[in-house]
Amino acid sequence: MLISEKLNSVIRTLLIDSLELKPNLTFSELAKRADIAPSMAKKLALKLIRSDYAMIGKGIKGIKLTQPKKLIKAWSYCYSIRELEKAEFIAAERPQYVMLKIANAAAKNGLKYAFTLFSATEHISPYIAPSDTYLYIRKEDLKAWQNLFYSQNIQSAEGQGNVICLLVDDAYFEGAWTAREVTVVSLPQLYADLFSYGSRGEEAAEEIMNLINRRLNNV
Repeated sequence: MLISEKLNSVIRTLLIDSLELKPNLTFSELAKRADIAPSMAKKLALKLIRSDYAMIGKGIKGIKLTQPKKLIKAWSYCYSIRELEKAEFIAAERPQYVMLKIANAAAKNGLKYAFTLFSATEHISPYIAPSDTYLYIRKEDLKAWQNLFYSQNIQSAEGQGNVICLLVDDAYFEGAWTAREVTVVSLPQLYADLFSYGSRGEEAAEEIMNLINRRLNNV
């Protein structure tokens, strides 16, 4: 990563709230949402303000993004999904069936997840049929997921698998939502994931940007 996880969390939180038309966050509110110290939240937010991505004052309560589309693109250049820790598994069924099986089993067992990359676009704006299944899970839940997968005949992979679990903290689930009965990551996170994945991911990212533009144009 070219930027810290703390700055990732701050950017992600501000972008999601901007798209969802939520009230501007104060420094203390941002710190709580991003799970960082108030002093760090202020320091990182001021960094975005100095770069003209956000503003405070002038009759505005809280931190307001001034160029959310430019910030999403700048963030995507500094972020890399390929650098995240992962655990890989092998499923015999096609990805569309595997995703529904995972979603149903996760709901029954109270496990948090969110699909990303082409596993997410398949449910939002189908562009490229997924050949693998990518999902975020909490790192602390890995053992529970291993047991769940075993019960669903999804086996651990010694090498490369076709079910890839990205091991992250709760910040990555910020703004996750339901699309066609499964949970997917927020649109800003999905754009960053696709863009940083490269190849056809960059093409799919532009489809997601079209959705983001429509939401922002309604702001």
